[in-house]
Amino acid sequence: MMDFNDLGADGMDERIESFERMLASGESFFYDNDELGLIIDYYIDFEEISKANKAIAYAESIYPFETYYKIKKAEVYMAERNVNGAIKLLEKYKSIEPENSEIAKLLGDCYSITMQLKRAVDSYLFALNKDPQNDELLLRLARVNFALGNHSKAHNYINGFPKDYIYDELSVQEFIRLYMDYSQYTEAISFLEKVINQDPYNYSAWYFRGLVHQRNEEYTEAIDAYEYCIAIDDDNTMGHLGKGNCLMEKSEYENAITSFQLSLDSDESDAEVYCNIAECYENMKDDNGAHFYYQKSISTNPNLSDAYFGLAMVNKRREKWSEAKRNLLKAIDIDRYESMYHIEIAELYLIDENAQKCYEHYTYAYEIDPETTEILLDFAHAKFELDEVEEAVDLLLEHLENHDEDHRMYYRLAAYLFTLGTYEKGYNFLHAGLRIKPEEYILLYEFAPFTETVDSISNIIDLYSK
Repeated sequence: MMDFNDLGADGMDERIESFERMLASGESFFYDNDELGLIIDYYIDFEEISKANKAIAYAESIYPFETYYKIKKAEVYMAERNVNGAIKLLEKYKSIEPENSEIAKLLGDCYSITMQLKRAVDSYLFALNKDPQNDELLLRLARVNFALGNHSKAHNYINGFPKDYIYDELSVQEFIRLYMDYSQYTEAISFLEKVINQDPYNYSAWYFRGLVHQRNEEYTEAIDAYEYCIAIDDDNTMGHLGKGNCLMEKSEYENAITSFQLSLDSDESDAEVYCNIAECYENMKDDNGAHFYYQKSISTNPNLSDAYFGLAMVNKRREKWSEAKRNLLKAIDIDRYESMYHIEIAELYLIDENAQKCYEHYTYAYEIDPETTEILLDFAHAKFELDEVEEAVDLLLEHLENHDEDHRMYYRLAAYLFTLGTYEKGYNFLHAGLRIKPEEYILLYEFAPFTETVDSISNIIDLYSK
């Protein structure tokens, strides 16, 4: 056998190329466990599953009694989203090596993914008993306990980290993801204060502090934190981006644009930043600026649906219906599961009086987002506008059970029924709307203005307004 180190393959790319040449040629090189582990991890990380399996098979041919590669097989199953297969395999090897903490840790990961949380806790605790200072296990136990609702216990595991623990960028990110996943904003800020006190120039801690404040809609505090992050590392584009988003929320659009421009990275990710800049121009009522930056976003990344949607809204305001429609169709082609795209194009088809296309897109929108009453009301009103009033009533009645606590449904039904001259039924729905929200009776007049002068209707409204 040839020693792998004789190949001079110092980098990962060279390792992979040499390994694949070896497999193709049928030769046998010598690899130690570390080398093979790196190669297998490389394939798993890049989801090259068949190659990972070949590497594991080769490793097992050299080291047939090495448990490490059995664990790697389970990791491959997990990469294939076959978590149950991984569990079966790990349970099998656990029975052979019951004291193996790596098997226990990976089992914990599998149980956590499949929401078998108590089993996950048991597995992690077993592994932790074997390695009490393992910070990864402490963090995993904290996450699972948060998921179980055991917040105090979760914090105990977090507090189990050594006082002199050095929080690098990756570990700070892991902690903040954990806190934010479970809306533990106060605890997140306390944690970041501890990190900052330990290292005042930790720009990632300042960045994440800004992010936590931003998520909690504390935009002024977020901007302050982002500015500290920028002061420490002016090249940190994420700090500028976060600051820009907060300034945008505070309606400081010109300053937001400045921050967004400083966050540009000269790569495809700039497309979303250009979208943000365009939105700022929209909010400043500058459609020329908005149009320019939406186009720039599309030029940077032609697969960003939000950019086409934004461009459509600009063209819609300019009454360039065909261009707006083309933009929306492109947005839908990229992301057909965004209900707003379907709603907007349905409105354009309504302008064209193209009932079939209009109804088709309202149907799509409602299927995507059936909890949103506005979609149903807009759909019904499209039918109303196209003189299909009875069909509008039928549509609302069909879905009334799912929206029976929304007063708008009853006022709208009353308006349409009065329009049809079906007063007795209309009175019933008017009463229902008034019982839920009497002060909103004006909605009736909005969709059936003639009812404002109908005495019988006014008398009913008066019963609830006194």
